[in-house]
Amino acid sequence: MKRRYLFIIGVLAVAVWFSYAPALASARMADRDSKSVEDAIARLERTWVSAIVNNDVAMLDLLLADDFKGTSPTAHTYSKKMAIADLKSGTYVVTKMNLDQISVAVYGNTAVAFTKQEEKSTYDGKDVSGYYYFTDVWVKNNGRWQVVASHGSRFDEFEPADF
Repeated sequence: MKRRYLFIIGVLAVAVWFSYAPALASARMADRDSKSVEDAIARLERTWVSAIVNNDVAMLDLLLADDFKGTSPTAHTYSKKMAIADLKSGTYVVTKMNLDQISVAVYGNTAVAFTKQEEKSTYDGKDVSGYYYFTDVWVKNNGRWQVVASHGSRFDEFEPADF
């Protein structure tokens, strides 16, 4: 009787294991994929910064979705077209932009990046240099990641962030 009981428990344990194994493997694969996406978005954030500093409007055109919407640290909204025009015309000039921290959260084909940066810049001839936090929303569409939204906040002192 004990043997039969142990055999049934063993069979049930194996059945439970095989029913959960694919889900566990899938979860591990998703974790790996998520880490890969986090790394890709962090690289894209750095590419975006480089494009701004180097006035590379062709790269900005690739990175920003056509329906991109941004909110500046001064609470002004802007589109992709406006962002590119400001760089092209010299309205927005960035001589230095350092990303101090990047944190990325992945939600399927959407990723949210949180960045902390210091920049030396002017807008319309006025010094807007300082420290900024940005929240950027990236969406993978047709196999390509593009930023669809960005919101910036300025802060006065450069303190460590907890992200």
